[in-house]
Amino acid sequence: MKYFTFLFVLMVGAFPVKAQELPIFDAHLHYSRSAWEVFSPDAVLEKMKAAGVIGALASSSPDEGTQKLLRAGPKRIIGGYRPYKVSADLGFWFKKQKLIPAAEKVLAQGRHQVFGEVHINTPESLGDPGMVGYIRLARDKGLYLHVHSQADVVEGLFQRWPDLKVLWAHAGFSEPPDVVERLLGQHKNLWTEVSYRAAEIMPGDVIDANWRKVFIAHPDRFLIGSDTWQVDRLAEYTGLIGEHRSWLMVLPKDIREKIAHGNAERLFGLSR
Repeated sequence: MKYFTFLFVLMVGAFPVKAQELPIFDAHLHYSRSAWEVFSPDAVLEKMKAAGVIGALASSSPDEGTQKLLRAGPKRIIGGYRPYKVSADLGFWFKKQKLIPAAEKVLAQGRHQVFGEVHINTPESLGDPGMVGYIRLARDKGLYLHVHSQADVVEGLFQRWPDLKVLWAHAGFSEPPDVVERLLGQHKNLWTEVSYRAAEIMPGDVIDANWRKVFIAHPDRFLIGSDTWQVDRLAEYTGLIGEHRSWLMVLPKDIREKIAHGNAERLFGLSR
């Protein structure tokens, strides 16, 4: 691996870090239509390289964005299939049941290991015929379901489909660490990425004790994410990754390496 040196900015200041000291896999990257005219696929890969990111799980609206990244960096991108065609689909994507055959055709090509990231706002939505069709498709294909939801939806998913493999976006976004720990303890097929949670995990110079506790208890179940849903977040990419690297560096070496990249490498069959 080549050596890269870069600066990332934290709330407490800026300091140089060698990217190769702690490689990171980004388990929540988007390259949606709004970004295409601003950053080429090669530019996105260069941003990853500069931030010490060795690979990423990418999903996009529409899926063409993910395909662009897969063509540009097939050894660095894991495909996530997002059924949204436009951002307005976010809350109602599963209502487009007629598009399930098209999704099945795309997934049959084997370019995706993940279904999502998709938003599921209420557990009641899990009974919708379209939702059932999509989730059965993901399960039958052996895909991880990358879901943005609260804890009640995660619990509902496992009640209906106990063998489903779930990657929980943002660790529930606002769920406290004790809830995250409880769900991880109950469900062996649940993993979570912590995009958008860095400031909560380490609000100052010291990592939050409750988050540290859950990382120590379940070191094999966490991944890092950036969530570049807006173009501005792609522009700030190095800083987003740097925020995560700062709290990872205060964890024991074996745990931080698992969370930073080892868990993703194991889940997605990656090698370096």
